[in-house]
Amino acid sequence: MNMQFQPGVTVAGTFRELPGPVTKLQVQDHWDFDRFQPLLGDGDHTVGLARQGVDVSIQGTVAMRGNLLLLSEAEMFAEVQTLRQLFQSQAEALFDLYLFRDETAETCRYFKQCSVARFQYDLTQPELYSYSLVFHADDPIIYSDWPSA
Repeated sequence: MNMQFQPGVTVAGTFRELPGPVTKLQVQDHWDFDRFQPLLGDGDHTVGLARQGVDVSIQGTVAMRGNLLLLSEAEMFAEVQTLRQLFQSQAEALFDLYLFRDETAETCRYFKQCSVARFQYDLTQPELYSYSLVFHADDPIIYSDWPSA
């Protein structure tokens, strides 16, 4: 099976690759539980273990959009503003967040029901802007089915 690292989101059924290169992608799983200490005993007792949603942190630079090289500061700034508008206009909507995606082989790995928790970007280096995104996936499952058109 061929998998291509291609972080991106779907908005209204259209895939939008995140600017790159993406330098770091971290997935943080969380569990909810209650922990009790037994009377007059050592240790503790954990009950009600359940998986919560997942946080996905992405860090990258704004050097490319797909295969298009962004060379000027104006192009990089326009790409950052496009992302801001995309996430703001979809503030109430949930995304599919792709980690891997190969359109030719129709293989992918993605989270459903994701929202943007934080979008941060650094404009202080005019030669290369950087950004950080945190998504929250309500559904902790990583899906592999190719979305139907």
